[in-house]
Amino acid sequence: MKAGKLPLILEALFAGFYLSLTRGLFIIYLVAVGLDVSGISYVVLVSTAVAAVCLALLYKFPEFMVRRVKLKLLTAHIAERLSWLIMAFLPTPLFITLSYLGVSVAAALTGGFMNFVIYALYNEEEVKDLTAKRNMMFNITSVLGLIVAMLTTALLEGPQKYLLLIATGVSVGILSSLSMSILPLSQLEGQEIPKGVENPEKVMSTSLFLLSLLVYGNLMGIIWIPYLTKVLGAPDFMAVAMTLATTLASIAGSVIWSSRSYKDFRAALAATSAVPASALLVPLPLLHMAIASVNGIAYTGANFLGNFLLARYSSWFGAVRSGIILTLIVNASQFLAAPLGIIFSGNFTALFITAASVVILSTTLAFTTIPEVAIVPEHTARTYSQTIYYNSLMGYVVAVETVKDTLLLTLKLVGLSVALLLMYVAYRFLIFLINIIA
Repeated sequence: MKAGKLPLILEALFAGFYLSLTRGLFIIYLVAVGLDVSGISYVVLVSTAVAAVCLALLYKFPEFMVRRVKLKLLTAHIAERLSWLIMAFLPTPLFITLSYLGVSVAAALTGGFMNFVIYALYNEEEVKDLTAKRNMMFNITSVLGLIVAMLTTALLEGPQKYLLLIATGVSVGILSSLSMSILPLSQLEGQEIPKGVENPEKVMSTSLFLLSLLVYGNLMGIIWIPYLTKVLGAPDFMAVAMTLATTLASIAGSVIWSSRSYKDFRAALAATSAVPASALLVPLPLLHMAIASVNGIAYTGANFLGNFLLARYSSWFGAVRSGIILTLIVNASQFLAAPLGIIFSGNFTALFITAASVVILSTTLAFTTIPEVAIVPEHTARTYSQTIYYNSLMGYVVAVETVKDTLLLTLKLVGLSVALLLMYVAYRFLIFLINIIA
C-alpha cells in the first residue's frame, strides 16, 4: 500500500460510524422533533447556500488551499464534528439551522481539502483503489453505527435518545480527525495551480451528470423517510433499518464497481433511474428495504462513475480545483434539492416524480455526452458535449454582460441622483445665505 493511504482509510473507517450517528440520522431526527419536508428543506437550503458560496470563493482564490494545508484541513475536520453538538443540546429550529450551517461550511472545507489531497497524491488508478477501499471501510462502520442507532431508537423514547447518539458519533468522529493528523502533507505546500483548463467540455458534461445525480440523491434523502414514516406509517426504527439496508448494499456496491470498466456503469445508471417510481408505487414499508438495497448498489456505482471521471480529468485543471469542484457539486446538489422540497412540500407524488425526472436527466446526460459510457457513437457524444459547453458558455457571458450593464446603469442613475440632490442642497444653502445677508 502506497505511503499515505493508511491514514486516509482509517479516517473513512472512523468517519463511517460518526456520520451514521449524525448525518445518517439527521432527517430522522428532524422528523422526530416535528419538522416537515418544508422545514427540513429550509434548514438544508440556508446551510448549503452559505457552504456553496464559500466553495465558490475557494475556486476563485485557490491559493488559500495550498498554504498550511494540514492545519486548515484539521481545523475544518474537527469543527465539522463539534458543530453537531449544538443541534443535539439545543433542538430548536433556530439552533438546528445554525448547527447545520456550521456543519455544512466545515464539511465543505473538509471535503475540498480531502479531495485535493487525494487527487494531488495519487493517479487515476490509485484514486479508484483508494475510493473503493475508503467507501468500503466507511460503510462497514456505518453499518455498526446504524445498528446502534436502530437499537437505541427502538428501545428508548423521546428526542433525548438522539442527544446520546449524536454525542457518541461526535466522540468517534474525533478519532477520524486524529487519523488525518498523521498524514504527511508537506509536499502539497505551494502546489502549482494551472491557469487554464484542457477539454472543458468533458469536465462540464461530467460535472452536470454528477450534479443532477446528486440532486436526485439528496431529494430522495429529504422525502423518502418522511414518506415512509408519515404516509406509510412505519416506525422510526424502520427508517433507520432502511438506511442500514442502503449502507449494506453500498458495501456490496463498492466491491462490484471498484474494478469495472466504464461501459459496465451503464447498468448502475439504468437501475438508479427506476428507483423513484418503485418507491412511490410500492405501499408496503418492508418492501422499501429491498428497493433501498437496489438503490444502494446502483447509486454507489453511478456515484463512483462521476468520481472516477473527475479523477481522470483532474490533471487538466489541477488537484486543487478538482477537489473544490467535486465538493462544490456536492453542496450545490443539496442547495438545488432543498427548494424542490419546499415547493412540493407534502405532495409526495410530485416529489417522487421530480426525483425521477432529475435522475433520468442525469442518465441521459451520461448516455449522450460522456464518451466513456455513452450509448451513442463517441464522436456524437463529443459533439453533444461541446454543444452543451458552448451554449452554456454563451449563456453565461450574456448573463454576466447583462448584469454588468444593469449595475453600471444603476450606478450612473444613482450618481446622477446624488449630483442633483447636492445641487439642490447647495441652491437652498445659497438662498439661505442671501436671505441672512439681506
